[in-house]
Amino acid sequence: MIEHREDLAREGLTEALRLRKHHNFALNEAVCPYDLAEKLGVRVYFDDSMPSMEGAYVNDGPPKIIVTSLRPIGRMAYSCAHEIGHHVFGHGSHIDEMMEKPDKAEKDPEEFLAEVFAGFLLMPKLAVNYGFSRRQWSCRDCTPEQAFVIAGWLGVGYTTLVNHMCHSLRLITFGKAKELCKVPVKAIKRDMVGKEWRENVFWVDRHWIGRPIDVQVGDIIIAEEGLGLEGNVAEPVSVGTVRQAFKGVRPGIGRLSADDGSWAAFVRVSRREYKGWGRYRHLEDPEHE
Repeated sequence: MIEHREDLAREGLTEALRLRKHHNFALNEAVCPYDLAEKLGVRVYFDDSMPSMEGAYVNDGPPKIIVTSLRPIGRMAYSCAHEIGHHVFGHGSHIDEMMEKPDKAEKDPEEFLAEVFAGFLLMPKLAVNYGFSRRQWSCRDCTPEQAFVIAGWLGVGYTTLVNHMCHSLRLITFGKAKELCKVPVKAIKRDMVGKEWRENVFWVDRHWIGRPIDVQVGDIIIAEEGLGLEGNVAEPVSVGTVRQAFKGVRPGIGRLSADDGSWAAFVRVSRREYKGWGRYRHLEDPEHE
């Protein structure tokens, strides 16, 4: 049984890296699973009517992925990557329920394979190492805030990254992972913003590569000094001792860029708990067009 799971884990890793290479995503880059699904010809739909569902893959016609928009932003992205796994491995239609998923991943080979695939697709070892080393941070001795920053760049949840670094990548010890997981995300955000903040917080610098900066209305982007925002999708906001931050205020696409022209990334703002096709989630409100 253990050998079989090891074979599945290798298969999930191999396919995740192959898919990245085939679609020209470098192994040190972050990947947006929604954009990747579109490249694969799979339509992504966000739904807010099924609170018990994590995600679903439907292949009884043109393939599509359904992601519940009621989850945290990192969890939604991971669910999409999981459903992409079902697609690339030729699995039948799947519905992943919130309460059943952890148990199913342990017992169902297809669920385990899709779960392993999702982890290595979004968090390959080279990307995780790049995120820490380029910022001159120690992966092994990272602080909760540093792990939070890397998780935001990779588009996954904080504890998801910590557990992956421990159990799959073996970059940190179990003790270190336990220490990091003891720190609640709300406390990390409070320290970064200077007050309690319910919405998402992203720390962005010139090392953000591979995917756009995807946020929801109400989220905060803490930007490195020397980066400026183009467009009206976000507005400057004062947070704690941070010199520069922006808050997403309306759906649409803007751009964050370095003053010297050395770096730039698109900022895509979507509605919170958006319902509809994924490719339309950043459409601007008519009154702001």
